[in-house]
Parts: sequence; structure tokens; C-alpha cells
Amino acid sequence: MEWQDACKNYPKFLHYVQTTNLDTVKDKIVRAWIVLVLPLGCRTTNRVEGAHARVKEYLSTSKGDLGTCWEKIDEMFVIQFGEIQSSFGRRFTVLEHRYKYVNLYSGLGGNMSRQVMNYIFVEEEGVRKTLCMDKKNCSYVQRTSYGLPCACFIAIKIHHNKPI
Repeated sequence: MEWQDACKNYPKFLHYVQTTNLDTVKDKIVRAWIVLVLPLGCRTTNRVEGAHARVKEYLSTSKGDLGTCWEKIDEMFVIQFGEIQSSFGRRFTVLEHRYKYVNLYSGLGGNMSRQVMNYIFVEEEGVRKTLCMDKKNCSYVQRTSYGLPCACFIAIKIHHNKPI
């Protein structure tokens, strides 16, 4: 919309760009932008709605003074913080069996969360199914969005039997 406002004095140019470029490739532009922005796996508002529902559970009523609401939300944060701490503790002590004794994951145990290991595992499964190392086919989504190894990087490591 900002771009259209900037070009409103040049209607022929605006019409030309919209009909020849934007209308034909707008999906690719949006997809490229989404890949470069870290969405943390969330592409909908479900996470926000879930957090809102959880706050409503702790408040248990829509009527209350600021002090009561503050105490309830503080209690919720303390419980969530404890859950996060315990999950980080498990991360350093527990390594899932599917990663044990696999050369690809040998240097990652205890250094990454379970969710990160799962992201890498899903990419590895895709690589093993297609057996493809073609960098032209790699979308680099994991590398650009999460900073994790992408499919072509994992394929090279598998081919050379090296750890990530």
C-alpha cells in the first residue's frame, strides 16, 4: 500500500508494474519474505489465542481488581518459568534414543533443545527419502529462518558420514 501511495503520481507505471510483475509473482514475494522472517514455526494466530485462553484460565473470572489479577498472572508466570527450567534441565541430561549412536547427531547432544533436534530430524528424514543433494532444490528455510542446517547441508554430512 505504501508503494502504491508513492507511485500514485505515475498511474501508467503503477499499472504496468502491477500487471506485469506483482500480479504474476506476488505469491513468490510473500513466500520469500516469510522465509526471511523468523516465525518460530507459527504461521497463524493460534499461539496468541492459546496464550489468551491460558491467562483466562488463571484469572477464572472477568471481574477482579488489579491486585488480584496481578497475583494470578504472576502465579501463571512462575509455573511457566518452572516448566521451562525443567525442560532445559532435561535437554542436558536426556538424549532421545533415535539420536544416540547416530554419527550425524554425535556433537549435538546436550547442546540443543528437543524441538531443534526434531527440526533437524525432519530435514534428515526428507533427505534420506529423496536421496538428493541438489542445492538448486534446497529452499534454505531452516538456515534462514532458524539458523539450523538445511537439507543440502545435512545431505552432504550424510554422504561423507560426518557429524553436524
